[in-house]
Amino acid sequence: MNDAPESRGLERTPERDEVLRRIGRNVMNFQLVEYLLKHLNANASVHGPASQLAERMEAKKSEFHRKTMGELAGSMAALVLQPPRQDWVPDEVAEPWIGFGFTFESDARFIDEHNREMRALVDARNDLIHHFLPRWNLSGAADIEAALAYLDAQRDDTFRMLDRLKGWVKSMEEGRRQLAAFMASPEGMRQMELEFLQASRLVAMLGEVSVKAARSDGWTPLSTAGHLIKRHAPEELDDLRKRYGHQNLKGILLAAQFFDVEDEELPNGGARTIYRINDRYTFKIGPDEVTISASAQAGADC
Repeated sequence: MNDAPESRGLERTPERDEVLRRIGRNVMNFQLVEYLLKHLNANASVHGPASQLAERMEAKKSEFHRKTMGELAGSMAALVLQPPRQDWVPDEVAEPWIGFGFTFESDARFIDEHNREMRALVDARNDLIHHFLPRWNLSGAADIEAALAYLDAQRDDTFRMLDRLKGWVKSMEEGRRQLAAFMASPEGMRQMELEFLQASRLVAMLGEVSVKAARSDGWTPLSTAGHLIKRHAPEELDDLRKRYGHQNLKGILLAAQFFDVEDEELPNGGARTIYRINDRYTFKIGPDEVTISASAQAGADC
């Protein structure tokens, strides 16, 4: 090939047609790389309240549809070639929160090599689209052979990246399929309801009361918790069936699985519900939040 501009005729020849065919082939391969990058960026990390999830997914697709191949490559690396995030669920949720994250874990050497190869591929795509034809010289057979060799080498590099991206997309789609199947199953629905309840403000308040207002024996009357919650957050007690799926606070305590719950006999022959935090869990009360986690002892017993 020759960088000096020369006049070029439009006469078709088999050799020229072959060069043009391979240019078209490579352009299509680059478009496929771009499509896979858009698909990974738009779908590798999706999360949000159930009622807004579809809308958020469409917004992500629109966002990445407008990005260049270089921008897509950079954001994909930052999204997929990183450890999974642990902070995408807010502290308070008002409805079931659904999330899916796909990452490919590897060592720093592979990530650096991938990023280098992707940058080189982006440069090759830009060179083909913007610079190849202006410098292509058709005056001799040597230029035809050089052009064909250049285009074939470009194709080979693109195929290697396509194979890698297709593998990631296949793994991601399999994960999405499994998640969708689990969420549609009875067990998945139960798990979603449990996680929503455990992350609720009401359960956190019940845990906080059990820590701050416990008797000397470690138990707390549920009536005490009910009075305190009604005083400080009465909206949490409005329509428990509609909001949490349970008729009363005792049902919520039992369903949350964080507490031991008993009925205590009273001297007058009646009974009252008392509860305490189960030994498997630890409640940590900070200035702005209550954190619930599995206790170290529970982990040792497993």
